[in-house]
Amino acid sequence: MWLRIDNTLTHGTEASNSLNHSHHEEGDVMKNSKFWIAVAASGVVMNIVDFLLQGMVMIPMYYSKHTDIFNQTTNPVWYVIGDFITVFVLAWVFDKVSASFNSNWKGGAVYGLYAGILVNFPTWIFLHLFLKGYSYKYAWFSTIYGIVWTVIAGAIVASIYEKGSAAPARS
Repeated sequence: MWLRIDNTLTHGTEASNSLNHSHHEEGDVMKNSKFWIAVAASGVVMNIVDFLLQGMVMIPMYYSKHTDIFNQTTNPVWYVIGDFITVFVLAWVFDKVSASFNSNWKGGAVYGLYAGILVNFPTWIFLHLFLKGYSYKYAWFSTIYGIVWTVIAGAIVASIYEKGSAAPARS
């Protein structure tokens, strides 16, 4: 297998060795303080975004009118925890694929766009097909909101957690 790296053709084994220098040893990301700062900062911002849009706008405008679909008794702490877990996973995957993106907020936003489309587009549209009363219009709102959410979170993560700041590469 031949791959193009830095405008030169490289055989698969050489390409694999070359690419490994930009990746981190498994587990090193968990020891990187910038990773955890990026997760914490993005988690806080995304919880604020969700509180403002989901909590202040969507609950009175939509969720409370569709109690047959949306649970009104869930402890909000679970939503906060869920946002932090989502940002953690988003940041962890970014660490694994960051060599494919610019190491600035724009690269993180592009990563967030790709991740958001990958996860949100099929999820919410199919949920419309599975659940009675889950409107097609709301499925598109959820899809677009989810993509915007991951673009914002990706930009925050990448702006704090730059590629060059991670653990040393394998030797």
